[in-house]
Amino acid sequence: MTNTTTRLNSIEKIVNDMLTILHLIEELPQMTDTSCKEYQTLCRNIPEYIRAGWLKIAVVGVVKSGKSTFVNSLVGKELVKRGAGVLTSITTRIRKGKKNQANLYFKSWDDINSQLQKALILFPDNESGNDESDNNGFGTAIKDDFDIRRKKDRIYLKKAYQTLINDFSVTNDEIMPETILIRHALQGFDMCKDLVQADETLYCFESKEFDKHKPYTSDPDNAFYIKDVCLNIFGKIIDPNIEIADCQGADSTDPAQLAQILTYLESSNLIIYCISSRTGLRQSDMTFLKRIKNLGLLDNILFINNCDLTEHENLDDLIKIETSICANLEFLDIQPRIFSFSSLYNLFLKLESKLTKKDLSRLKLWQEEKKMVQYCDLKTREFESFFTQKIDKNRFELLISNHLKRLGIIIDQLDQRTNIFINLLSSDKLKEKAALETLKHLYQNASRLESIVANSIQGAVRGLKDEIDLNLKKAFVQDQLGILKKAGEYIRTASIDVEKYRLVVKESGFNQTLYLLFQDFKRKLDLYGIEQVNPQLKKIVEAQEKRITSYFQSLFDSYQIDLLKADHYSEFENMSNLTTQYSDFIDPVDIDKIKKILGLQLPTAMFEAKYTSKIKANVFADFGLQTLVQILSCMFDRKSGFSFSPGLEKAALKIKKKHQKLIKDQFEEYHMSLQTNYFIPLIEAGTREFKEKINERFNRYHSFKEEIEHFFSLKRSEKKDQKKKLLFIKQQIQRVAGDIASYSKITWK
Repeated sequence: MTNTTTRLNSIEKIVNDMLTILHLIEELPQMTDTSCKEYQTLCRNIPEYIRAGWLKIAVVGVVKSGKSTFVNSLVGKELVKRGAGVLTSITTRIRKGKKNQANLYFKSWDDINSQLQKALILFPDNESGNDESDNNGFGTAIKDDFDIRRKKDRIYLKKAYQTLINDFSVTNDEIMPETILIRHALQGFDMCKDLVQADETLYCFESKEFDKHKPYTSDPDNAFYIKDVCLNIFGKIIDPNIEIADCQGADSTDPAQLAQILTYLESSNLIIYCISSRTGLRQSDMTFLKRIKNLGLLDNILFINNCDLTEHENLDDLIKIETSICANLEFLDIQPRIFSFSSLYNLFLKLESKLTKKDLSRLKLWQEEKKMVQYCDLKTREFESFFTQKIDKNRFELLISNHLKRLGIIIDQLDQRTNIFINLLSSDKLKEKAALETLKHLYQNASRLESIVANSIQGAVRGLKDEIDLNLKKAFVQDQLGILKKAGEYIRTASIDVEKYRLVVKESGFNQTLYLLFQDFKRKLDLYGIEQVNPQLKKIVEAQEKRITSYFQSLFDSYQIDLLKADHYSEFENMSNLTTQYSDFIDPVDIDKIKKILGLQLPTAMFEAKYTSKIKANVFADFGLQTLVQILSCMFDRKSGFSFSPGLEKAALKIKKKHQKLIKDQFEEYHMSLQTNYFIPLIEAGTREFKEKINERFNRYHSFKEEIEHFFSLKRSEKKDQKKKLLFIKQQIQRVAGDIASYSKITWK
């Protein structure tokens, strides 16, 4: 990472040398066309493109695995809050900046209210004091007109929260995410109410106020109101092309929070997974790593065994934990690259002059364990070396390689162009006349082809739309991957333990129990979507995007025009290279760029648990009937004990059966949304970009015809002077081409 500036300077030198060559070419009017201007623009932009590109590094792990401490040690600064308790409440992105600046992006009031409405979608409202409620005691006002800014709605929310914590027992898993979300909304309201606006809002803490971001990023109550956090750090402590993300604990039971973490991981270039040496690899780690594996993200992952030096009696004990972690990872077919060291010890070393007396004493105590410290120091150096190599490799592949290839293609095209004109200046009159006749004939053919292309693109692209439509029908209508079939089977076999809700029925009634049942089922379906459905959807979408790219590439290649062929101009050396000079070095369509410009995003979750009025009525009817049967049975057979379990099991079964039917509609809705709101706009935007590039190609052919005619009209003395300039340009081109080749092969090994 320390060589970034040097490497960027080397590329800038190549760019400046190429701009000098293009300037020399501009001094020869007959050699200049629109492509030269394009080359200049591209060359000037390349350094900025590299600076603007971000290598994303995600630091993940379960709660209390030392993620925040590791991030602080990596940058050598107490940047994010660490310590006892859960202190990372939102994924915090860190970048290099011109000054210390914490950028907090607050949600809109609509987003906040929508989250709370979803959390309370089934909440029993018969005692809320709300005038609007249905016959079964479920409030409708919370769904349609809830606004936490209103005092009466906050009072309602507080009553709902009290009901949840008083009447709804904590399950064997843990407190329901909906309960926690409501608590955060209530407790964070006063702190954040003046910062949240009607639209998403950016709020900055700069310079001396920088650390004021910590009460928001470390406090889950305040973090509820925040959508995104990005810390810009001044100084040399972080590479200018790297973004480090300190993620929340990955063992959250809230599917929404888990989805946010996985979304960032999908966009990351490197994952650093932290494991606490106090506990080793836990079941929650294994569960999360399985999710990462299902998304195909294990290629760029390394592991930190974050050592707590006070917990290990000796080095053997520490190595034993490391060995155990490796053995457990092998169960997931992971061949781990793992590094054991203490992030806190490394951080204290970097901040030694600023440590408190207590922390300084801890540091001195650790340093007495010489074998463990030496081992950790060794592993720290190994990590830093490996990390630097990994970053450099990814930087080259992501940020540098494509730009170097483009520079290489440009310099090759300029070389071919120079060779052609040098040979044209060396020709005699008889050859020039024959060349002009052939050029005229081929130019006429090119003009006819231009007209054909203009009229045929729409028809050709219609075929692409039909093909994508057919592929989507195979995936969704025919369910080739079995997404719908597997989801239906999952719902059918999903276990909902009704026994744990029996006390709730007795103490609080069926309304409260139904709330728990439904939310339990909803979380299961949400997690199933994240773990099983999303990876398959990703494959479907990527396959179609690749097909769109290859289709336009094939179409682009079919419109190649050989203005000069080797057999037509065998008397001119290097003439056969002319066609490649006019081949575009940029992809016919840039899918990623189009998606960013249009703001295209995949539809939201495919399968979503919903509790419609129809389902609710059926569930109540079945429960009432089953309970009545139980009561009658007890009356006629006093030996048989009364139980709510059969009624609850009937309710759970009804919820599952109704959702087996409901997901079929959701599957088709997702199919139509994906086609209408994603792929059709993508193809249409790609068609527009493709037509622009095709038109530019024909414009170049027009320019080339004029250039050749002008060259042939030059006098002998002018030709001699022009040839001398071209030979000098040729010399400069060869030098830059050598620099590009050597830089590509040597610097990034």
